[in-house]
Amino acid sequence: MKLFKKTSLDTADPTDTAALPLPKTFAWLARFRPLLEKRGIQFDQLRLILATKGLLAARESSGLGSMFNKRKRGQDASIKTAFLWNLFFGLILGLLMFLPTSILTTFTLFMTIQLLTSFLAILTTYSSLILDPRDRSVFASRGVNDQTLSFARLINICFYLGMTLLAMGGPGLVMAGIHYGPIVALGGLIGLLLSGVLSLVMALFVYLLVLRFFDGERLRNMLNLVQILLMIGIYVGGQLPNLLPRSMSLFGMSISGQFNWLFLPAVPAWFVGLPMLFAGQVTVLSLTLTALSVVVPIALTLVFLHFSGVFEAYLEKLNQGDARTRKLGWWFRGVSALLTRPGEERTYFTLGWRVLGSERDYKLRVYPQLAYGIILPLIFVGGGLRDMPFSSAKHFIAYAGIGVIVALAPALVNLRFSSQPQAMAIFQYVPFTTHGLLLRGVVKAMFARLFLPPLLLITILTTALGGFDALLAGIAVIIFTYGMTLMMGWPLVGSQFPFASVYSANANFSGGALGFASIFFGVIIAMIVIGIGGFLGGWLFPLGLIVLGLTLGMLLGHFYRTNLRYELKIKTTQE
Repeated sequence: MKLFKKTSLDTADPTDTAALPLPKTFAWLARFRPLLEKRGIQFDQLRLILATKGLLAARESSGLGSMFNKRKRGQDASIKTAFLWNLFFGLILGLLMFLPTSILTTFTLFMTIQLLTSFLAILTTYSSLILDPRDRSVFASRGVNDQTLSFARLINICFYLGMTLLAMGGPGLVMAGIHYGPIVALGGLIGLLLSGVLSLVMALFVYLLVLRFFDGERLRNMLNLVQILLMIGIYVGGQLPNLLPRSMSLFGMSISGQFNWLFLPAVPAWFVGLPMLFAGQVTVLSLTLTALSVVVPIALTLVFLHFSGVFEAYLEKLNQGDARTRKLGWWFRGVSALLTRPGEERTYFTLGWRVLGSERDYKLRVYPQLAYGIILPLIFVGGGLRDMPFSSAKHFIAYAGIGVIVALAPALVNLRFSSQPQAMAIFQYVPFTTHGLLLRGVVKAMFARLFLPPLLLITILTTALGGFDALLAGIAVIIFTYGMTLMMGWPLVGSQFPFASVYSANANFSGGALGFASIFFGVIIAMIVIGIGGFLGGWLFPLGLIVLGLTLGMLLGHFYRTNLRYELKIKTTQE
């Protein structure tokens, strides 16, 4: 009788994607089916793509799968932990709402931080979702057009980004409702959502331009450069209101409420217009900011949807390989001789160096975070040190390089992954006696390739400003960062074989929480080092940092060698 039993989408086999309904999260899309089909989007295929991605997410043992699965106690629930971490940082940011300043000042600071964090999440955590060329090769063969693929990609990213915005901005909006009233909080919520849309569409447009004009390895390098420039541009734009008269400070001062042309390029300030209007402040400034915050995101979204098919076609360029084998230059030879001993460790150092140089996903995740660390000292230099005499400020500037420490945790955690983890299966068959030397060599290669060049450049610049004391401080920062790298590498990477797991796009949400945690604790460490070093001056404090860094490096270097054993399991599929 089962042969004659009526079936429906709700009772279909959950593994048959052809019978899957829209995930509940996207059920509201069914109401817009006529409009979507009118714009050339194949709704049935869109439903299948979103259902397939939801099914893959539900099969993961980490990432968003832990939200969709009923899991046994004791199993991984990293997505819930990540959400709670984001919620924790949202609570801290929410305290800004109680500053004794105007709505303009409070929400400008709040929206600047929110836009930076959401933009950082897009450029790092969700870049693999945006720039994944595999969807077209998989779904286009089933008759799915490019507009449908691009819209599915956009909806999927908005879901992840929305969760981040909810966790990071929700507590602050609740506190805004307590302090300013629920109507102002509603304006803040709309502004927060519009800021997320704008940050996503801006990233998509920049990626579209880069994909249009570059190919091959130059394309990958330009993507990394553009990410860094975008981070710096957003931060600089957010700081423009500080140039206004009666500029913002933590001592009760407020940004002037008079209209000024500096507000136009200050993108984060746009999203303060709605809270101001909802608070009854109907002025030229609030109307202008509101118009910008509503019109620009919507207009850019409509324009991008028009070119979405072209974006999918250009993504094919990311599948183009570079057949040339790059030679290892003088920089590699120098740092490998300085940081490693001849033999096994240097071999593993070379392995890590080459893999890091070819991993596009690793660069997309880590480089923007590193850029954030580089511009982090600008916050101190442009803020608290602006009114300080140069003779005193140069002692603080000397420690500017310590900001890169905010990128250490994401850089180390992503050493677990590779686009070709099966290549590491060779270690299952070759003699492999000292496991810790592999991790130590890879961690040192990461430090030498990613962190040492910007640290040296910053040291050169600060030395030109501060002389010998700045040189000593720069050397101390380099050695201390090296010691911290070895100290953090053990707990963050040591439990998993390097480069032996496939990148999991849906697990990126927990990676975003790690990025925010790294920024939070990195800022604290940077403030302590810059504050103490700048206040004391002289050579005593940098000497202490040098001793601490060398001690960590030597002790932990020996610990890697003697206390690490791997179960050689290669994870070539998402769990």
